[in-house]
Amino acid sequence: MHGPVACIGAGLIGTGWATCFAAQGYAVRLQDSRRDVLEAGLKRIYANLKFLAANRLLDPAEVDAAFEQVEVAGTIAEAVADAVYVQESVYDDLELKRAVFAEMDAAAPAQTVLASSSSGLLMTDIQQGTTKPERCVLAHPFLPVHLIPLVEVVGGARTAALAVRRTAGLMEALGKTVVVLKKEVPGYIVNRLQAALLREAIDLVHRGVASAEDVDRAFCRGCGLRDAFLGPLLRAHLAGNSIENFLERYAQSYHSRWKTMAAWTSVPPSAAGAVREGVREMRIVREKGIEDLKNWRDRLLVRQLGLLEAADE
Repeated sequence: MHGPVACIGAGLIGTGWATCFAAQGYAVRLQDSRRDVLEAGLKRIYANLKFLAANRLLDPAEVDAAFEQVEVAGTIAEAVADAVYVQESVYDDLELKRAVFAEMDAAAPAQTVLASSSSGLLMTDIQQGTTKPERCVLAHPFLPVHLIPLVEVVGGARTAALAVRRTAGLMEALGKTVVVLKKEVPGYIVNRLQAALLREAIDLVHRGVASAEDVDRAFCRGCGLRDAFLGPLLRAHLAGNSIENFLERYAQSYHSRWKTMAAWTSVPPSAAGAVREGVREMRIVREKGIEDLKNWRDRLLVRQLGLLEAADE
């Protein structure tokens, strides 16, 4: 794809996308219904570009030129009018997204792909009400968007295969790691895995098995240490010397774990209280504010990305 792209929504996700596109030389039309969000978003994009340059992920001489690629659009129609690709990143509310997609669909050129950053909604539901649902697709990123490489791509019931291929190709051109889902499911791949992990982490704190800090420490210094390059299925294959042996050898062990694990589908009030208190008591939370924590996370992510590149060689 060549030509300008539009980023609808100037929050953390939308500005992360705008950073990615601008850093790769794309002209970006950034739009948001709130002027204060737009102004804060522009500052965030510039800070993101400076961070990339400071960590050798972007030539420092290209920061200002990349930032100049970002233009503010007053309306959705103005933003998408000449766009070859549109990335919507408004709040994850179905009715809002439907309305935004209908507006984008009415104003964008017929061949333009309309993509959503939704973290859990189905494109089959979002694309209802558009006149060209075949060009509507999900491209789900992860925060911080300008650092985390993964993008999950999946179409809806009326999405054309070409829209999925074009989106996946663009994401790869941005340097993203792309996974294309074979079918729709709420939360896609990663957020479903995260949901299962988070429920058990909350439940362990709620039941008094361990402190919130120790639950996080156990994950980070245990399975989390290898999970960056070794997924759960390959891990099982290695643990059993084959996936067949693992499924047979550990069947009873996993049965005893699964039958005692949490199964609730909304956080019990007492569990919410326990985990809130537990997180507030974490040493790093007591010592650092939210922005300091995000900066700490991003610095470590840069180091980890370097190690992952070495693992792929």
